Amino acid sequence: MSWVSPLSALLGVLLGAGATALGDRRRWRRESVTRLLELRTELYAEYLVAMEDTGRDLLRVLRTTAGEERETAAEVAFADFNLGGTRQRIHVLAPLDVVRAADEIFRALRRARDYVAAADPQDTPGLLAMKDEVGSLRDRFQDAVRRDVRGLLSGSASWSA
Repeated sequence: MSWVSPLSALLGVLLGAGATALGDRRRWRRESVTRLLELRTELYAEYLVAMEDTGRDLLRVLRTTAGEERETAAEVAFADFNLGGTRQRIHVLAPLDVVRAADEIFRALRRARDYVAAADPQDTPGLLAMKDEVGSLRDRFQDAVRRDVRGLLSGSASWSA
């Protein structure tokens, strides 16, 4: 009996199993990156919406709430849209530059909350400066998010086999 035939069959089985395992690994990585991209994209959008809603509500409090009630109303406006909870999820799922950008927005909105609690509603320069700061930090956050998403997309392109 010749040993070449069984050896060839065994080699074919090993190559087939190896190719299948490699294909399964690539598919698993591709699906993992896709899921991470979906989670992060949803989370980033949620944070931006919470940021915008918080800012809009703080502005409403400044313009419509009496001075003695404004501190409490500003605190409620800051907490109403779960900005802090969403930020904590960013700490878990996002890269460091996105985390830092989210933290900067959070701190700026906290300063805005304190400003609204004590400010004169007619202080247009102060209000404009606060809005500019938050807008600039939002733009930085969006840039960091775009870099993260592009990185995930370009990294997953090599796993498309």
